[in-house]
Amino acid sequence: MIALIIQARMSSTRLPEKVLKTLLGKPMLQQQIERVYLAKHFDRVVVSTSLDPSDDPIEAFCQNISVCCFRGSLEDVLDRYYQCACRYKAAHIIRITADCPLIDPEVIDRVIQTHLIQQNDYTSNVGIETFPDGLDIEIMSFKTLETAWKNAQKPSEREHVTVYIRNHPEMFKIGNIESKINRAHLRWTVDYEEDFLLVETIYKHFLSSGNTK
Repeated sequence: MIALIIQARMSSTRLPEKVLKTLLGKPMLQQQIERVYLAKHFDRVVVSTSLDPSDDPIEAFCQNISVCCFRGSLEDVLDRYYQCACRYKAAHIIRITADCPLIDPEVIDRVIQTHLIQQNDYTSNVGIETFPDGLDIEIMSFKTLETAWKNAQKPSEREHVTVYIRNHPEMFKIGNIESKINRAHLRWTVDYEEDFLLVETIYKHFLSSGNTK
């Protein structure tokens, strides 16, 4: 089973509560989930948030739209992902973050297919950055995630799910996909209010043409 786990929290310091900020009449996270569901090569979407009370609205949101929600450590996100993968018995785990409402389902499928065909331990489109910031996708086998979970000691390796894997390329078979055109200079993620306004403008543009996806 391939689980696509979306990392989400309300306590962003730069733009608090951004993941549920209204984007064209829906929470931004819902717009992202609707885009994710256009990908074809995974089995389940899970929103992974923390046990902190500030993230209660995320769980309530997930219940409202019938999407699985897993809650774990706020700071040890590696443990949260591992426990979530165990809960859903995932053989492979896709990681994306909830501040990427322009995520591309075709790129998601491409990363998954590359990972499976090459039989990699870990595959992403961030090893060599050629995609816009905001289209970041990573997938790893459960065994790889478990190895990182057992061995990661540095705070940075616990807070960030895949840092241990990328810090130890000698331990894992790592794959990467690249864009035909290098657009790494573009910023499509939402960290600041101006980022949100850009995304909102893009959504409005495509809504006027009858297609936001």
